[in-house]
Amino acid sequence: MNKPGDPAPDADARRARLLGFGEQSVSKSYYPELKRRLDELERFRSLLDQTGEGIFLVNADTGRITDAAGAAGAMFGRRREELVGRLFAELWPAEAVEHLRGLFSGDFAAGRMETTLPRPGNRGGGLSVEITFRLASGDDGSIAVIVARDVTERKKNELALKRAEEKYRSIVENAAEGIFQSSTEGRLVSANPAMASILGYASVPDLMRHIKSVVEDVVAKEEARQRIRSELGRYGEVKNLEIELRTKSGGLIWGLINARRIRDAAGDADRYDGSLQDVTVRKKAEQTLQSYQDELEQRVAGRTGELTRANERLTHEVTIRKRAEEAAEAANRAKSEFLSMVSHEIRTPLTSVLGFAVIIEKRLEELFAKLLDDDPRRRRQAAQVMDNLRIIVSEGERLKHLINDVLDLAKLEAGRMEFKRERVDPAEVVRRVMSASAGLLAANNQVALKTCIEGRLPVVMGDRDRIIQVLVNLVSNALKFTERGSVTCRARVDGHYVVIEVTDTGIGIPESEQHKVFEKFNQIGVTLTNKPKGTGLGLTICKHIVESHGGRIFFVSKPAAGSTFTFTLPIA
Repeated sequence: MNKPGDPAPDADARRARLLGFGEQSVSKSYYPELKRRLDELERFRSLLDQTGEGIFLVNADTGRITDAAGAAGAMFGRRREELVGRLFAELWPAEAVEHLRGLFSGDFAAGRMETTLPRPGNRGGGLSVEITFRLASGDDGSIAVIVARDVTERKKNELALKRAEEKYRSIVENAAEGIFQSSTEGRLVSANPAMASILGYASVPDLMRHIKSVVEDVVAKEEARQRIRSELGRYGEVKNLEIELRTKSGGLIWGLINARRIRDAAGDADRYDGSLQDVTVRKKAEQTLQSYQDELEQRVAGRTGELTRANERLTHEVTIRKRAEEAAEAANRAKSEFLSMVSHEIRTPLTSVLGFAVIIEKRLEELFAKLLDDDPRRRRQAAQVMDNLRIIVSEGERLKHLINDVLDLAKLEAGRMEFKRERVDPAEVVRRVMSASAGLLAANNQVALKTCIEGRLPVVMGDRDRIIQVLVNLVSNALKFTERGSVTCRARVDGHYVVIEVTDTGIGIPESEQHKVFEKFNQIGVTLTNKPKGTGLGLTICKHIVESHGGRIFFVSKPAAGSTFTFTLPIA
Protein backbone atom coordinates (compact mmCIF):
# COMPACT_ATOMS: atom_id res chain seq x y z
CA MET A 1 0.00 0.00 0.00
CA ASN A 2 1.08 3.63 -0.43
CA LYS A 3 2.74 5.62 2.30
CA PRO A 4 0.45 7.87 4.35
CA GLY A 5 -0.32 11.05 2.56
CA ASP A 6 0.59 9.75 -0.91
CA PRO A 7 -2.11 10.05 -3.48
CA ALA A 8 -3.78 6.84 -4.55
CA PRO A 9 -2.30 5.39 -7.79
CA ASP A 10 -4.54 5.41 -10.79
CA ALA A 11 -5.83 1.88 -11.26
CA ASP A 12 -6.13 2.13 -15.03
CA ALA A 13 -2.56 3.46 -15.41
CA ARG A 14 -1.22 0.72 -13.19
CA ARG A 15 -3.06 -1.90 -15.21
CA ALA A 16 -1.66 -0.42 -18.44
CA ARG A 17 1.86 -0.58 -17.10
CA LEU A 18 1.42 -4.18 -16.02
CA LEU A 19 -0.05 -5.18 -19.37
CA GLY A 20 2.65 -3.26 -21.24
CA PHE A 21 5.28 -5.08 -19.33
CA GLY A 22 3.55 -8.31 -20.21
CA GLU A 23 3.38 -7.45 -23.91
CA GLN A 24 7.07 -6.72 -23.94
CA SER A 25 7.64 -10.14 -22.46
CA VAL A 26 5.39 -12.12 -24.70
CA SER A 27 7.62 -15.09 -24.45
CA LYS A 28 6.95 -15.19 -20.74
CA SER A 29 4.50 -17.94 -19.85
CA TYR A 30 2.77 -15.98 -17.06
CA TYR A 31 1.40 -13.13 -19.24
CA PRO A 32 -1.95 -14.85 -20.12
CA GLU A 33 -2.45 -15.80 -16.52
CA LEU A 34 -1.78 -12.23 -15.42
CA LYS A 35 -4.31 -10.84 -17.90
CA ARG A 36 -6.92 -13.31 -16.76
CA ARG A 37 -6.36 -12.40 -13.13
CA LEU A 38 -6.65 -8.70 -13.87
CA ASP A 39 -9.92 -9.23 -15.77
CA GLU A 40 -11.32 -11.15 -12.82
CA LEU A 41 -10.30 -8.37 -10.47
CA GLU A 42 -12.04 -5.82 -12.66
CA ARG A 43 -15.20 -7.85 -12.75
CA PHE A 44 -15.06 -8.31 -9.00
CA ARG A 45 -14.53 -4.57 -8.53
CA SER A 46 -17.47 -3.85 -10.83
CA LEU A 47 -19.66 -6.17 -8.78
CA LEU A 48 -18.54 -4.47 -5.57
CA ASP A 49 -19.45 -1.06 -7.02
CA GLN A 50 -22.94 -2.32 -7.88
CA THR A 51 -23.74 -3.50 -4.37
CA GLY A 52 -25.93 -1.41 -2.09
CA GLU A 53 -23.46 -1.64 0.78
CA GLY A 54 -20.52 0.71 1.41
CA ILE A 55 -17.18 -1.05 1.68
CA PHE A 56 -14.17 0.67 3.27
CA LEU A 57 -10.55 -0.47 3.74
CA VAL A 58 -8.72 1.31 6.58
CA ASN A 59 -4.99 1.07 7.27
CA ALA A 60 -4.40 -0.04 10.87
CA ASP A 61 -1.20 1.99 11.22
CA THR A 62 -2.34 5.31 9.75
CA GLY A 63 -6.12 5.16 10.20
CA ARG A 64 -6.62 6.36 6.64
CA ILE A 65 -9.07 4.96 4.12
CA THR A 66 -7.08 3.12 1.50
CA ASP A 67 -9.99 2.09 -0.70
CA ALA A 68 -13.79 2.45 -0.97
CA ALA A 69 -16.37 0.58 -3.04
CA GLY A 70 -20.09 -0.03 -3.47
CA ALA A 71 -22.37 2.62 -1.99
CA ALA A 72 -19.58 4.18 0.10
CA GLY A 73 -19.51 7.41 -1.92
CA ALA A 74 -23.34 7.73 -1.90
CA MET A 75 -23.42 7.44 1.91
CA PHE A 76 -21.22 10.53 2.31
CA GLY A 77 -22.25 12.37 -0.86
CA ARG A 78 -18.63 12.19 -2.21
CA ARG A 79 -16.81 10.52 -5.07
CA ARG A 80 -14.66 7.48 -4.30
CA GLU A 81 -11.48 9.40 -5.05
CA GLU A 82 -12.47 11.99 -2.40
CA LEU A 83 -12.78 9.30 0.26
CA VAL A 84 -9.49 7.46 -0.37
CA GLY A 85 -6.71 8.90 1.74
CA ARG A 86 -9.04 10.58 4.26
CA LEU A 87 -8.76 9.77 7.95
CA PHE A 88 -11.52 7.43 9.10
CA ALA A 89 -12.03 9.54 12.22
CA GLU A 90 -12.85 12.63 10.13
CA LEU A 91 -15.87 11.03 8.46
CA TRP A 92 -17.38 8.58 10.94
CA PRO A 93 -19.14 9.17 14.29
CA ALA A 94 -17.14 8.87 17.50
CA GLU A 95 -18.65 5.51 18.52
CA ALA A 96 -17.60 3.97 15.18
CA VAL A 97 -14.08 5.37 15.60
CA GLU A 98 -13.83 3.89 19.11
CA HIS A 99 -15.03 0.56 17.79
CA LEU A 100 -12.37 0.65 15.07
CA ARG A 101 -9.65 1.43 17.64
CA GLY A 102 -10.75 -1.55 19.71
CA LEU A 103 -10.43 -3.70 16.62
CA PHE A 104 -6.90 -2.40 15.95
CA SER A 105 -5.84 -2.81 19.58
CA GLY A 106 -6.75 -6.50 19.53
CA ASP A 107 -9.79 -6.31 21.81
CA PHE A 108 -11.73 -8.31 19.21
CA ALA A 109 -11.11 -9.65 15.72
CA ALA A 110 -14.56 -8.75 14.36
CA GLY A 111 -17.60 -6.74 15.48
CA ARG A 112 -20.96 -5.24 14.60
CA MET A 113 -22.70 -2.02 15.55
CA GLU A 114 -25.34 0.49 14.43
CA THR A 115 -24.80 4.22 14.15
CA THR A 116 -26.13 7.28 12.39
CA LEU A 117 -24.42 9.21 9.62
CA PRO A 118 -25.40 12.76 8.65
CA ARG A 119 -27.26 12.73 5.35
CA PRO A 120 -25.40 14.09 2.32
CA GLY A 121 -26.06 17.80 1.86
CA ASN A 122 -27.33 18.03 5.47
CA ARG A 123 -30.77 16.89 4.36
CA GLY A 124 -33.29 16.26 7.16
CA GLY A 125 -32.68 13.37 9.55
CA GLY A 126 -29.73 10.98 9.82
CA LEU A 127 -28.80 7.92 7.85
CA SER A 128 -29.06 4.77 9.96
CA VAL A 129 -26.30 2.29 9.07
CA GLU A 130 -25.30 -1.14 10.32
CA ILE A 131 -21.50 -1.61 10.35
CA THR A 132 -19.45 -4.81 10.48
CA PHE A 133 -15.75 -4.69 11.33
CA ARG A 134 -13.19 -7.36 10.47
CA LEU A 135 -9.40 -7.26 10.74
CA ALA A 136 -7.39 -8.67 7.83
CA SER A 137 -3.68 -8.83 6.90
CA GLY A 138 -2.30 -7.02 3.84
CA ASP A 139 1.04 -6.35 2.19
CA ASP A 140 1.44 -3.17 4.21
CA GLY A 141 0.21 -4.55 7.52
CA SER A 142 -3.19 -4.96 9.18
CA ILE A 143 -6.21 -3.63 7.34
CA ALA A 144 -9.75 -3.14 8.70
CA VAL A 145 -12.49 -4.23 6.33
CA ILE A 146 -15.60 -2.19 7.13
CA VAL A 147 -18.97 -2.95 5.49
CA ALA A 148 -21.77 -0.38 6.06
CA ARG A 149 -25.36 -1.16 5.18
CA ASP A 150 -28.10 1.50 4.97
CA VAL A 151 -30.82 0.31 7.38
CA THR A 152 -32.84 3.56 7.50
CA GLU A 153 -35.97 2.03 5.96
CA ARG A 154 -35.66 -1.03 8.15
CA LYS A 155 -35.37 1.16 11.24
CA LYS A 156 -38.45 3.13 10.15
CA ASN A 157 -40.38 -0.09 9.65
CA GLU A 158 -39.21 -1.42 12.99
CA LEU A 159 -40.29 1.83 14.67
CA ALA A 160 -43.68 1.75 12.92
CA LEU A 161 -44.07 -1.89 13.92
CA LYS A 162 -43.15 -1.07 17.50
CA ARG A 163 -45.66 1.78 17.62
CA ALA A 164 -48.35 -0.43 16.08
CA GLU A 165 -47.62 -3.14 18.62
CA GLU A 166 -47.79 -0.61 21.45
CA LYS A 167 -51.05 0.77 20.08
CA TYR A 168 -52.51 -2.72 19.67
CA ARG A 169 -51.30 -3.66 23.15
CA SER A 170 -52.90 -0.49 24.58
CA ILE A 171 -56.18 -1.24 22.82
CA VAL A 172 -56.15 -4.83 24.06
CA GLU A 173 -55.17 -3.87 27.60
CA ASN A 174 -57.87 -1.16 27.85
CA ALA A 175 -60.63 -2.92 25.92
CA ALA A 176 -63.95 -3.33 27.74
CA GLU A 177 -64.43 -6.82 26.32
CA GLY A 178 -62.27 -9.81 27.09
CA ILE A 179 -59.64 -10.71 24.46
CA PHE A 180 -57.68 -13.94 24.55
CA GLN A 181 -55.47 -16.27 22.52
CA SER A 182 -55.31 -20.04 22.80
CA SER A 183 -53.37 -22.81 21.16
CA THR A 184 -54.99 -25.10 18.64
CA GLU A 185 -55.42 -27.60 21.49
CA GLY A 186 -57.40 -25.03 23.51
CA ARG A 187 -54.64 -24.07 26.00
CA LEU A 188 -54.93 -20.43 27.12
CA VAL A 189 -51.89 -18.51 25.84
CA SER A 190 -52.71 -14.88 26.67
CA ALA A 191 -55.58 -12.70 27.87
CA ASN A 192 -56.28 -9.06 28.68
CA PRO A 193 -57.37 -7.59 32.07
CA ALA A 194 -61.03 -7.39 30.95
CA MET A 195 -61.03 -11.16 30.37
CA ALA A 196 -59.78 -11.76 33.92
CA SER A 197 -62.29 -9.28 35.37
CA ILE A 198 -65.26 -10.80 33.55
CA LEU A 199 -64.41 -14.27 34.91
CA GLY A 200 -63.87 -12.95 38.43
CA TYR A 201 -60.07 -13.07 38.63
CA ALA A 202 -57.98 -10.34 40.23
CA SER A 203 -55.42 -10.16 37.42
CA VAL A 204 -54.24 -11.78 34.22
CA PRO A 205 -51.57 -13.86 36.03
CA ASP A 206 -54.25 -15.06 38.45
CA LEU A 207 -56.39 -16.08 35.46
CA MET A 208 -53.50 -17.84 33.74
CA ARG A 209 -52.69 -19.83 36.93
CA HIS A 210 -56.21 -21.21 37.27
CA ILE A 211 -57.41 -21.52 33.66
CA LYS A 212 -55.55 -23.92 31.42
CA SER A 213 -58.21 -24.51 28.73
CA VAL A 214 -60.68 -21.82 27.70
CA VAL A 215 -63.30 -24.33 26.63
CA GLU A 216 -62.92 -27.02 29.30
CA ASP A 217 -62.37 -24.79 32.36
CA VAL A 218 -64.68 -21.85 31.54
CA VAL A 219 -67.68 -23.10 29.51
CA ALA A 220 -70.22 -24.44 32.02
CA LYS A 221 -72.21 -27.01 30.02
CA GLU A 222 -70.96 -29.95 28.01
CA GLU A 223 -73.38 -29.34 25.14
CA ALA A 224 -71.98 -25.83 24.72
CA ARG A 225 -68.41 -27.18 24.77
CA GLN A 226 -69.31 -29.72 22.09
CA ARG A 227 -70.88 -27.01 19.94
CA ILE A 228 -67.74 -24.83 20.18
CA ARG A 229 -65.47 -27.73 19.25
CA SER A 230 -67.76 -28.70 16.37
CA GLU A 231 -67.99 -25.18 14.88
CA LEU A 232 -64.25 -24.55 15.23
CA GLY A 233 -63.47 -27.87 13.59
CA ARG A 234 -66.00 -27.44 10.77
CA TYR A 235 -65.94 -23.70 10.07
CA GLY A 236 -62.78 -22.51 11.83
CA GLU A 237 -64.75 -19.92 13.79
CA VAL A 238 -67.50 -19.31 16.33
CA LYS A 239 -69.72 -16.27 15.88
CA ASN A 240 -71.89 -14.54 18.50
CA LEU A 241 -72.46 -17.67 20.58
CA GLU A 242 -74.28 -16.96 23.87
CA ILE A 243 -73.39 -19.55 26.51
CA GLU A 244 -73.14 -19.86 30.28
CA LEU A 245 -69.65 -19.44 31.76
CA ARG A 246 -68.32 -20.43 35.17
CA THR A 247 -66.49 -17.74 37.17
CA LYS A 248 -63.74 -18.13 39.75
CA SER A 249 -66.29 -18.15 42.58
CA GLY A 250 -68.27 -20.93 40.90
CA GLY A 251 -71.13 -18.69 39.83
CA LEU A 252 -72.61 -18.61 36.35
CA ILE A 253 -72.72 -15.67 33.96
CA TRP A 254 -73.88 -15.30 30.37
CA GLY A 255 -71.12 -14.59 27.88
CA LEU A 256 -71.03 -13.78 24.16
CA ILE A 257 -68.14 -15.72 22.56
CA ASN A 258 -66.40 -15.03 19.24
CA ALA A 259 -63.33 -17.02 18.12
CA ARG A 260 -61.44 -17.58 14.87
CA ARG A 261 -58.65 -19.88 13.73
CA ILE A 262 -55.42 -18.05 12.76
CA ARG A 263 -53.03 -19.66 10.26
CA ASP A 264 -49.30 -19.09 9.85
CA ALA A 265 -47.48 -18.13 6.65
CA ALA A 266 -47.42 -21.75 5.54
CA GLY A 267 -51.21 -22.02 5.92
CA ASP A 268 -51.09 -24.29 8.97
CA ALA A 269 -53.31 -23.70 11.99
CA ASP A 270 -51.30 -21.62 14.46
CA ARG A 271 -53.71 -20.46 17.21
CA TYR A 272 -57.22 -19.20 18.03
CA ASP A 273 -58.00 -15.52 18.65
CA GLY A 274 -61.18 -14.82 20.55
CA SER A 275 -63.26 -12.24 22.42
CA LEU A 276 -65.70 -12.45 25.32
CA GLN A 277 -68.48 -10.07 26.41
CA ASP A 278 -70.48 -10.26 29.63
CA VAL A 279 -74.14 -10.14 28.55
CA THR A 280 -75.63 -11.31 31.85
CA VAL A 281 -77.59 -8.09 32.43
CA ARG A 282 -79.05 -8.14 28.92
CA LYS A 283 -79.83 -11.85 29.16
CA LYS A 284 -81.64 -11.40 32.46
CA ALA A 285 -83.52 -8.45 31.01
CA GLU A 286 -84.52 -10.59 28.02
CA GLN A 287 -85.65 -13.38 30.34
CA THR A 288 -87.65 -10.89 32.41
CA LEU A 289 -89.12 -9.41 29.25
CA GLN A 290 -89.97 -12.90 28.00
CA SER A 291 -91.75 -13.73 31.26
CA TYR A 292 -93.69 -10.46 30.99
CA GLN A 293 -94.49 -11.26 27.38
CA ASP A 294 -95.72 -14.74 28.33
CA GLU A 295 -97.84 -13.25 31.08
CA LEU A 296 -99.14 -10.60 28.69
CA GLU A 297 -100.00 -13.25 26.11
CA GLN A 298 -101.93 -15.16 28.75
CA ARG A 299 -103.78 -12.00 29.73
CA VAL A 300 -104.42 -11.13 26.10
CA ALA A 301 -105.72 -14.65 25.49
CA GLY A 302 -108.02 -14.34 28.48
CA ARG A 303 -109.12 -10.86 27.49
CA THR A 304 -109.63 -12.02 23.90
CA GLY A 305 -111.92 -14.77 25.17
CA GLU A 306 -113.86 -12.23 27.22
CA LEU A 307 -114.09 -9.87 24.25
CA THR A 308 -115.20 -12.73 22.03
CA ARG A 309 -117.98 -13.60 24.44
CA ALA A 310 -118.87 -9.92 24.84
CA ASN A 311 -118.85 -9.53 21.06
CA GLU A 312 -121.19 -12.48 20.73
CA ARG A 313 -123.52 -10.93 23.30
CA LEU A 314 -123.24 -7.55 21.58
CA THR A 315 -123.92 -9.14 18.20
CA HIS A 316 -127.00 -10.79 19.66
CA GLU A 317 -128.09 -7.48 21.21
CA VAL A 318 -127.41 -5.64 17.95
CA THR A 319 -129.50 -8.20 16.09
CA ILE A 320 -132.33 -7.76 18.59
CA ARG A 321 -131.97 -3.98 18.45
CA LYS A 322 -131.90 -4.03 14.67
CA ARG A 323 -135.05 -6.03 14.64
CA ALA A 324 -136.55 -3.57 17.15
CA GLU A 325 -135.42 -0.64 14.99
CA GLU A 326 -136.90 -2.26 11.92
CA ALA A 327 -140.11 -2.81 13.86
CA ALA A 328 -139.99 0.79 15.10
CA GLU A 329 -139.38 2.07 11.58
CA ALA A 330 -142.26 0.00 10.33
CA ALA A 331 -144.42 1.33 13.17
CA ASN A 332 -143.22 4.87 12.44
CA ARG A 333 -144.08 4.45 8.77
CA ALA A 334 -147.44 3.05 9.75
CA LYS A 335 -147.90 5.97 12.16
CA SER A 336 -146.93 8.49 9.51
CA GLU A 337 -149.23 6.87 6.99
CA PHE A 338 -151.99 6.72 9.61
CA LEU A 339 -151.48 10.38 10.58
CA SER A 340 -151.38 11.41 6.97
CA MET A 341 -154.55 9.48 6.19
CA VAL A 342 -156.35 10.62 9.35
CA SER A 343 -155.23 14.22 8.86
CA HIS A 344 -156.57 14.21 5.32
CA GLU A 345 -159.84 12.66 6.51
CA ILE A 346 -160.16 15.16 9.36
CA ARG A 347 -159.12 18.24 7.38
CA THR A 348 -161.94 17.84 4.82
CA PRO A 349 -164.90 17.85 7.27
CA LEU A 350 -163.05 20.34 9.47
CA THR A 351 -162.88 22.78 6.59
CA SER A 352 -166.63 22.43 6.15
CA VAL A 353 -167.27 22.85 9.89
CA LEU A 354 -165.12 25.99 9.99
CA GLY A 355 -166.81 27.37 6.93
CA PHE A 356 -170.30 26.77 8.30
CA ALA A 357 -169.28 28.10 11.74
CA VAL A 358 -168.08 31.35 10.18
CA ILE A 359 -171.29 31.64 8.14
CA ILE A 360 -173.44 30.91 11.21
CA GLU A 361 -171.47 33.47 13.23
CA LYS A 362 -172.15 36.17 10.63
CA ARG A 363 -175.84 35.24 10.16
CA LEU A 364 -176.58 35.09 13.90
CA GLU A 365 -174.86 38.37 14.45
CA GLU A 366 -177.12 39.93 11.83
CA LEU A 367 -180.27 38.24 13.21
CA PHE A 368 -179.50 39.13 16.83
CA ALA A 369 -179.00 42.73 15.82
CA LYS A 370 -182.56 42.82 14.36
CA LEU A 371 -184.47 40.60 16.78
CA LEU A 372 -183.00 41.44 20.17
CA ASP A 373 -184.88 44.00 22.20
CA ASP A 374 -183.76 45.69 25.32
CA ASP A 375 -184.20 42.56 27.41
CA PRO A 376 -180.86 42.14 29.21
CA ARG A 377 -181.35 38.42 29.68
CA ARG A 378 -181.75 37.77 25.94
CA ARG A 379 -178.76 39.98 25.21
CA ARG A 380 -176.59 37.99 27.64
CA GLN A 381 -177.72 34.73 26.03
CA ALA A 382 -177.04 36.05 22.53
CA ALA A 383 -173.57 37.26 23.59
CA GLN A 384 -172.83 33.86 25.12
CA VAL A 385 -173.85 32.13 21.86
CA MET A 386 -171.61 34.44 19.84
CA ASP A 387 -168.63 33.85 22.21
CA ASN A 388 -169.12 30.10 21.86
CA LEU A 389 -169.14 30.39 18.07
CA ARG A 390 -165.94 32.45 18.17
CA ILE A 391 -164.30 29.76 20.36
CA ILE A 392 -165.43 27.11 17.87
CA VAL A 393 -163.89 29.09 14.99
CA SER A 394 -160.63 29.79 16.95
CA GLU A 395 -160.17 26.19 18.07
CA GLY A 396 -161.06 24.99 14.60
CA GLU A 397 -158.36 27.20 13.14
CA ARG A 398 -155.85 25.86 15.71
CA LEU A 399 -156.90 22.31 14.89
CA LYS A 400 -156.42 23.05 11.18
CA HIS A 401 -152.88 24.37 11.83
CA LEU A 402 -152.11 21.29 13.89
CA ILE A 403 -153.31 18.99 11.10
CA ASN A 404 -151.23 20.92 8.53
CA ASP A 405 -148.13 20.70 10.77
CA VAL A 406 -148.68 16.97 11.32
CA LEU A 407 -148.98 16.42 7.58
CA ASP A 408 -145.79 18.46 6.91
CA LEU A 409 -143.82 16.61 9.60
CA ALA A 410 -145.00 13.23 8.33
CA LYS A 411 -143.84 14.13 4.83
CA LEU A 412 -140.47 15.45 6.11
CA GLU A 413 -139.78 12.37 8.20
CA ALA A 414 -140.78 10.06 5.37
CA GLY A 415 -138.62 12.03 2.91
CA ARG A 416 -141.63 12.73 0.70
CA MET A 417 -141.59 16.49 1.13
CA GLU A 418 -140.75 18.03 -2.24
CA PHE A 419 -138.73 21.24 -2.20
CA LYS A 420 -138.54 23.61 -5.12
CA ARG A 421 -135.07 24.59 -6.33
CA GLU A 422 -135.15 28.28 -7.17
CA ARG A 423 -133.01 31.34 -6.65
CA VAL A 424 -134.09 33.08 -3.46
CA ASP A 425 -133.10 36.59 -2.31
CA PRO A 426 -132.60 36.33 1.49
CA ALA A 427 -132.92 40.10 1.98
CA GLU A 428 -136.34 40.14 0.26
CA VAL A 429 -137.52 37.21 2.43
CA VAL A 430 -136.43 38.97 5.63
CA ARG A 431 -138.13 42.25 4.69
CA ARG A 432 -141.38 40.51 3.70
CA VAL A 433 -141.60 38.45 6.89
CA MET A 434 -140.80 41.41 9.16
CA SER A 435 -143.33 43.58 7.36
CA ALA A 436 -146.03 40.89 7.69
CA SER A 437 -145.19 40.39 11.38
CA ALA A 438 -145.75 44.05 12.18
CA GLY A 439 -149.51 43.35 12.29
CA LEU A 440 -148.98 41.08 15.32
CA LEU A 441 -147.87 44.11 17.37
CA ALA A 442 -151.06 46.09 16.94
CA ALA A 443 -152.18 45.36 20.50
CA ASN A 444 -148.69 45.69 22.07
CA ASN A 445 -146.76 48.95 21.64
CA GLN A 446 -144.09 47.96 24.21
CA VAL A 447 -142.22 45.71 21.75
CA ALA A 448 -140.19 47.11 18.84
CA LEU A 449 -139.65 45.08 15.67
CA LYS A 450 -136.22 45.71 14.10
CA THR A 451 -134.56 44.62 10.86
CA CYS A 452 -130.78 44.67 10.23
CA ILE A 453 -129.35 43.49 6.88
CA GLU A 454 -125.55 43.74 6.77
CA GLY A 455 -124.36 44.55 3.27
CA ARG A 456 -125.52 42.96 0.03
CA LEU A 457 -126.67 39.37 0.53
CA PRO A 458 -126.00 36.79 -2.20
CA VAL A 459 -128.84 34.57 -3.41
CA VAL A 460 -129.40 31.05 -2.09
CA MET A 461 -130.96 28.03 -3.79
CA GLY A 462 -134.05 26.61 -2.14
CA ASP A 463 -137.80 26.62 -1.64
CA ARG A 464 -138.80 30.23 -1.01
CA ASP A 465 -142.10 29.38 0.69
CA ARG A 466 -140.46 26.94 3.09
CA ILE A 467 -137.72 29.44 3.98
CA ILE A 468 -140.42 32.02 4.69
CA GLN A 469 -142.18 29.38 6.83
CA VAL A 470 -139.04 28.94 8.95
CA LEU A 471 -138.51 32.67 9.48
CA VAL A 472 -142.21 33.32 10.23
CA ASN A 473 -142.15 30.58 12.87
CA LEU A 474 -139.04 32.01 14.56
CA VAL A 475 -140.32 35.61 14.54
CA SER A 476 -143.82 34.66 15.78
CA ASN A 477 -142.30 32.61 18.63
CA ALA A 478 -140.10 35.57 19.60
CA LEU A 479 -143.09 37.94 19.61
CA LYS A 480 -145.20 35.45 21.56
CA PHE A 481 -142.75 35.34 24.50
CA THR A 482 -141.58 38.99 24.50
CA GLU A 483 -143.79 41.41 26.47
CA ARG A 484 -141.46 44.42 26.28
CA GLY A 485 -138.20 45.29 24.58
CA SER A 486 -137.50 44.26 20.99
CA VAL A 487 -137.41 41.49 18.43
CA THR A 488 -134.54 41.91 15.92
CA CYS A 489 -133.90 40.01 12.72
CA ARG A 490 -130.31 40.21 11.41
CA ALA A 491 -128.98 38.82 8.13
CA ARG A 492 -125.30 38.65 7.11
CA VAL A 493 -122.73 36.60 5.18
CA ASP A 494 -120.31 34.30 6.97
CA GLY A 495 -117.98 32.37 4.65
CA HIS A 496 -120.05 30.28 2.23
CA TYR A 497 -123.31 30.77 4.15
CA VAL A 498 -126.02 33.37 4.64
CA VAL A 499 -126.72 33.62 8.40
CA ILE A 500 -130.15 34.80 9.66
CA GLU A 501 -130.64 35.50 13.39
CA VAL A 502 -133.81 36.28 15.34
CA THR A 503 -133.02 37.86 18.73
CA ASP A 504 -135.60 38.74 21.38
CA THR A 505 -135.53 40.25 24.88
CA GLY A 506 -138.20 37.87 26.19
CA ILE A 507 -138.37 35.36 29.01
CA GLY A 508 -135.68 33.04 27.62
CA ILE A 509 -135.54 29.26 27.97
CA PRO A 510 -134.57 27.47 31.22
CA GLU A 511 -131.36 25.43 30.97
CA SER A 512 -133.19 22.30 32.08
CA GLU A 513 -135.53 22.62 29.08
CA GLN A 514 -133.06 23.64 26.38
CA HIS A 515 -132.18 20.09 25.32
CA LYS A 516 -135.72 19.39 24.09
CA VAL A 517 -136.41 22.65 22.19
CA PHE A 518 -136.45 20.88 18.79
CA GLU A 519 -138.38 17.82 19.99
CA LYS A 520 -141.84 17.07 18.63
CA PHE A 521 -144.91 18.29 20.54
CA ASN A 522 -142.70 20.25 22.95
CA GLN A 523 -144.20 23.49 24.29
CA ILE A 524 -141.89 25.01 26.85
CA GLY A 525 -143.39 28.44 26.91
CA VAL A 526 -146.96 27.41 27.87
CA THR A 527 -145.78 26.32 31.32
CA LEU A 528 -144.31 29.76 31.92
CA THR A 529 -146.85 32.13 30.33
CA ASN A 530 -150.47 32.39 29.49
CA LYS A 531 -149.79 32.65 25.75
CA PRO A 532 -152.01 30.63 23.41
CA LYS A 533 -150.85 27.07 22.93
CA GLY A 534 -149.24 26.13 19.64
CA THR A 535 -148.91 22.76 17.99
CA GLY A 536 -145.45 22.02 19.44
CA LEU A 537 -144.20 21.05 15.98
CA GLY A 538 -143.02 24.40 14.59
CA LEU A 539 -139.35 24.21 15.59
CA THR A 540 -139.16 20.52 14.68
CA ILE A 541 -140.42 21.35 11.18
CA CYS A 542 -138.01 24.32 10.95
CA LYS A 543 -135.09 22.03 11.80
CA HIS A 544 -136.10 19.54 9.05
CA ILE A 545 -136.51 22.32 6.46
CA VAL A 546 -133.19 24.03 7.22
CA GLU A 547 -131.19 20.77 7.25
CA SER A 548 -132.88 19.68 4.00
CA HIS A 549 -131.47 22.90 2.46
CA GLY A 550 -127.93 22.04 3.61
CA GLY A 551 -127.88 24.44 6.56
CA ARG A 552 -128.14 24.15 10.33
CA ILE A 553 -130.26 25.75 13.06
CA PHE A 554 -129.27 26.41 16.68
CA PHE A 555 -130.00 28.80 19.52
CA VAL A 556 -128.50 30.58 22.54
CA SER A 557 -130.77 31.48 25.45
CA LYS A 558 -130.53 32.77 28.99
CA PRO A 559 -133.55 32.82 31.33
CA ALA A 560 -135.05 36.33 31.75
CA ALA A 561 -132.53 37.71 29.21
CA GLY A 562 -134.00 36.54 25.91
CA SER A 563 -133.01 34.11 23.15
CA THR A 564 -131.28 34.12 19.76
CA PHE A 565 -132.29 31.54 17.16
CA THR A 566 -129.93 31.26 14.19
CA PHE A 567 -130.15 29.31 10.94
CA THR A 568 -127.79 29.19 7.97
CA LEU A 569 -128.30 28.61 4.24
CA PRO A 570 -125.49 27.80 1.79
CA ILE A 571 -124.79 30.42 -0.87
CA ALA A 572 -125.78 29.38 -4.40
